[in-house]
Amino acid sequence: MDIEVPLLQTYVDGLDRALGGGIPRGSTVLVAGTPGTMKTSLILWMMHENARLNGVKSLYVSLEQDMDSLKAGAMRMGMKNLHEASVYILDMGQLRRGLQRSESSKDWFTILLEIIKEAVSASGYGVLALDSLEALYALSEIKTPRREMFHFLSSIKELGLTTFLIAEQPFGSTRLAQWGEDFLADGILNLRQVEVGETDVQLRLRCIKMRWMNHDHNALALNHDGQKFFVTHVISKKK
Repeated sequence: MDIEVPLLQTYVDGLDRALGGGIPRGSTVLVAGTPGTMKTSLILWMMHENARLNGVKSLYVSLEQDMDSLKAGAMRMGMKNLHEASVYILDMGQLRRGLQRSESSKDWFTILLEIIKEAVSASGYGVLALDSLEALYALSEIKTPRREMFHFLSSIKELGLTTFLIAEQPFGSTRLAQWGEDFLADGILNLRQVEVGETDVQLRLRCIKMRWMNHDHNALALNHDGQKFFVTHVISKKK
């Protein structure tokens, strides 16, 4: 007997169909890609549209970019109504100003978990993004990375959040993440730029895994027309 899974829509034209309907709510999804592959914009778009169309509130924790630059970038991608009430961006500056004493301990896994728990309790967030894993590791003094990440993600999952973990993939690397996060995640979205022909570059998105879903395993071309994201079949490969 089939079990119906509650889904979070991506609102990227064509992607929900490729995912088998959407992203299972409560999943932890690793979004990995090389620099410049619009990982941040894509996740903010999902948050923006879920807030606008479904009233789902989101928390975006940025350990690198400040809130103003993220909002400016979102506006250029057609997200003109990224209000704090529906998509709250918490940046590193705010975190450090509010947690000067705690920061000296360097236990950023505990710091972030406490902040996320308080935010969910106070504001009822349903979606979380953490940008990025590399920044978190740089801040923390990690002795057993995979074990600490396992406990961190397990604690977030207990809150019922659909969580996006953004990871920067080095150019030329086949590794999606640094410490086995790809094994711990329920889903993996991989973005990369591919040369097509002599002059063109195409941004491609591939769902490597999505637990509980019958998803398309092929790469799709990810596009943005100035107003919205959409996916299409890939254009001809480089010869």
